[in-house]
Amino acid sequence: MIKVAAAVPELKLAQPMANAEACLELIRKADAYGVQIVCFPLLCLTGYTAGDLLCNNLLITKSAEALKWLSRQTSKLEPMAVVGLPLEKDGRLYNALAFIKGGKILGYRTEPAPSQRWFSDAADDKGFRQIDTVLDIRSGIDCPVSVAFPSELEDGVPYKGIVLCPNAIEGRVGALDSLHYTVARYSADNGCTVVLASAGKGESSTDYWYPGFAAIAACGSLKVLESPFSGLAVAEIDTACKAGRKAEVPELGVEGVTADPFMCCDTERKAREAFAIQCGALRTRLEHTGFRKMVLGVSGGLDSTLALLVCVCTLDSMGLDRKNLVGITLPGFGTTDRTYNNAVGMMKSLGIEWREINIKEACLLHLRDIGHDPAVHDSAYENAQARERTQILMDVANETGALVIGTGDLSELSLGWCTYNGDHMSMYAVNGGVPKTAIQHIIRYVAENKLDASVKPYLLDVIDTPISPELLPGGNQTQKTEDIIGPYRLHDFFIWYFMGQCLSPREILDLATEAFAGEFSREEICRWLKVFLKRFFSQQFKRSCMCDGPDVFGISLSPRGGWAMPSDVSSDLWLKDLD
Repeated sequence: MIKVAAAVPELKLAQPMANAEACLELIRKADAYGVQIVCFPLLCLTGYTAGDLLCNNLLITKSAEALKWLSRQTSKLEPMAVVGLPLEKDGRLYNALAFIKGGKILGYRTEPAPSQRWFSDAADDKGFRQIDTVLDIRSGIDCPVSVAFPSELEDGVPYKGIVLCPNAIEGRVGALDSLHYTVARYSADNGCTVVLASAGKGESSTDYWYPGFAAIAACGSLKVLESPFSGLAVAEIDTACKAGRKAEVPELGVEGVTADPFMCCDTERKAREAFAIQCGALRTRLEHTGFRKMVLGVSGGLDSTLALLVCVCTLDSMGLDRKNLVGITLPGFGTTDRTYNNAVGMMKSLGIEWREINIKEACLLHLRDIGHDPAVHDSAYENAQARERTQILMDVANETGALVIGTGDLSELSLGWCTYNGDHMSMYAVNGGVPKTAIQHIIRYVAENKLDASVKPYLLDVIDTPISPELLPGGNQTQKTEDIIGPYRLHDFFIWYFMGQCLSPREILDLATEAFAGEFSREEICRWLKVFLKRFFSQQFKRSCMCDGPDVFGISLSPRGGWAMPSDVSSDLWLKDLD
């Protein structure tokens, strides 16, 4: 029997010595528990999300110094620890794992096929003291200790004994189930123990939220599986377990074609996970920036309602007063009584600070200044309202020392259905990874499980309200979004299969015809698919400068870590595929 541990420290980005101290605290705790092996996440001395700073000479030098300091501090401690850092050798930079024990650095292993662009392939340099995939007697452990980088674990590269898996897994809907399946199956197939620790608290929330995962599985039997997680997860395992045992986890089935690919199967669980990711990411952003206050425009529509719930529950999780959220309703030319009353009712019921600022007079003044006839209801008339609202939100945020929280969702961003430098812009966009069809499910989940009953009637009515930008007189009675750009159910289906599965338009059309049989004709689907393709390609310029916000379902439009596409590319090739 041997005790192993997955350790996830609370790190500080690009602060190697502070992170070395956090690692040492967990190694000391592991020593007190009689643990013999401790696995830390990838790049835990710098933070996995340090980006181009990983190439900076100062950070590289300080990381090496922090590692030496940390190794010296283990001179009287029993555990062997694997610690991640960027390591330079002969002008090349490597994603390295350092093995320390008894005051010494035993050696290194570098990533064989780097997943990040900053790093070189694993080196053969003997001066590197490159450790084999299986550690030798220097580790002082009686059984084989293997080391697997994330790609090797996912590809099923066979290792024996105790397999250490430093990792950096983004928080996404379904990530915990996928990890459960991977580690249980791998440990069963290879008759080994898997110890996985993944990046957590302190990592950047720019495009992904890293909640921290700890997983330990022995011969298919799961000992530990936790997320979000920080600290030390310990398990005692039997090193004599054998391969060939059945993994204690159901197979991940391949779901058939469904009209709702984002939320099909176990809708409540997916809604719960999606909301947790949004709240976790927002909390991370607040903690990194030091802000404790937020400003949000609340229209009474789906998107702003979900953002409102995320803000409120994040404040609750941080133990902060809900008055730290300033919600502002901004009635304009098309605002209806229904959405206005829902907006005000929700804000009052939730106990946030709420304000009302009518934008009609300011917009009329602006239209007069630019010489625009207010009787002409064109894009200038509509977008003047969106930009006036954004200006107000930004200025109130400056006045109150707060962050403006964005409301735009994945579906709108994919279609470019937002006003450039209007609702397109915020200081953190919590909905950017959530498609429109999922928002209703998430709001319903929160209404039934998270909040006082007084707000529930408003939330349910928001779900039932026709979707509209409410920029023209008459509001959602005269301007229904889905009459203009098409049904969101179809567009979200297109997003899933175009971005997530990389299918051709003709393949998507065939699948959609099957999935929506009896609801939409093939001709209708083809028509709206053409609208999707034209808008998706032509509106890329808006996404090239989109705000920070978390990936939630594994499909991200972020130009930094998600969908990468030039703004000047034509949709002709894809449209001709349909013709």
